[in-house]
Amino acid sequence: MSEWRAAVALVVVMALSGCAVEWRRDHPLGCRMDEQLLIRDTLYFGMSIPGGGEVSKEDWTRFEGDVLAKSFPKGFTVLESHGAWRGENGDLATERGRVLVVVHADDAASEAAVRNVIGRYRSTFHQEAVLRERGNVCVTF
Repeated sequence: MSEWRAAVALVVVMALSGCAVEWRRDHPLGCRMDEQLLIRDTLYFGMSIPGGGEVSKEDWTRFEGDVLAKSFPKGFTVLESHGAWRGENGDLATERGRVLVVVHADDAASEAAVRNVIGRYRSTFHQEAVLRERGNVCVTF
């Protein structure tokens, strides 16, 4: 019984001394209770067209309006980029690019929208691939 009294006394002393205890409950997946767990997709688009040429600014603007804006009506961000990598022959290759960042729900409609954007870009501009990076994020609005 003396251990119980000591614990109660400690709590009373802490309360009277102004020591605050912060009660915070975390989301089981790592987000705080005031945050929402969503998916962030980052897509990397190369601007070089195999066989020669590049995706022009006008072509990209049209793709952004016709495909991206319709696929992600809640919003997205596009960044200009410059990438480099070593080819199979060991030579350094460089390319201008665009990086698309979109945050969305983890649902079938959003997944279909991302896959559609990748497919449309690949077919429209004859690309071998669009790099996709996907992860969970905790967001507040």
